[in-house]
Amino acid sequence: MKKSLFAIGCAALISASAAFAEGGMFEGALPENWTADVVASVKYNWYNFSNWQQDGTSNYNWLVSYHADVQGKWKVANWRNLIDLELGQTWTDGLGKRKSSDKIFWESTLDFNMTEVLKPYIGNRFETQFMSGYAYSEDENGKEIKKPVSSFMDPAYETQVAGLAYIPNDMFSQRIGFANRMTISDGYGFADDPDTEDKVEGFKDEMGLESITEFKYNLSDIVAFNTRLWAFVNFKGVDEIDGKWENTLSIILAPFITLETGFDMAYDKDLDVDAQYESKVLFGLIWRWF
Repeated sequence: MKKSLFAIGCAALISASAAFAEGGMFEGALPENWTADVVASVKYNWYNFSNWQQDGTSNYNWLVSYHADVQGKWKVANWRNLIDLELGQTWTDGLGKRKSSDKIFWESTLDFNMTEVLKPYIGNRFETQFMSGYAYSEDENGKEIKKPVSSFMDPAYETQVAGLAYIPNDMFSQRIGFANRMTISDGYGFADDPDTEDKVEGFKDEMGLESITEFKYNLSDIVAFNTRLWAFVNFKGVDEIDGKWENTLSIILAPFITLETGFDMAYDKDLDVDAQYESKVLFGLIWRWF
């Protein structure tokens, strides 16, 4: 595993150093009415201790990610596709492997140019994960118990939405619309209705309202900040709100080396009655395509 990740990192570094340009490797390949912000990255840390008398535990962690924001603009409408793929894992001596990041996200929206800033839109979003997720515990003898709690397509979320967007510039947008959110879960109960005790549902369909607020700002040529706030409330009541707030600050230290910090907060009543938090600081290789 370590050798494979090292090889991937070297390949990314060689490709980036050979093809890196101001706007990315494939700058100029898109038609004039298309814009793209596409970045792939590999991040890896490794610590190994052998007969180390001071405090220390051998460990490694890796993360592979791909982020794409591609937009086509015409007189009548604009078509935008967001793709966010992440897969990461950690290993700690004595604990073994744990998943640190796992995400498949694709959102496609079509904005109709009613005015310069107000745009009716329709869209579709798909979300799931690559690998199985587990809950860890110990039995009375201290032996680890590994229980699967999620997997690819379980859960999976498919959302169709139609509404009105306010887009005054390229940095800020606010969308509010009617949404139909479907949850697919055949084995782990994410779509189950607790009021029907005689059966376990594998599919759930919820109608409601959705809000998405996005802000992107380049502090300089090498520092960028992105934030996205998503909220969904079905028509059952305000106690059925789901939401996620994602924040990322990226600093390009060299043409193909980046430092990234982030803070995410999420709430989903079907997963936990309390909010969930994630903080991260990552350092690694970046390969800009556009």
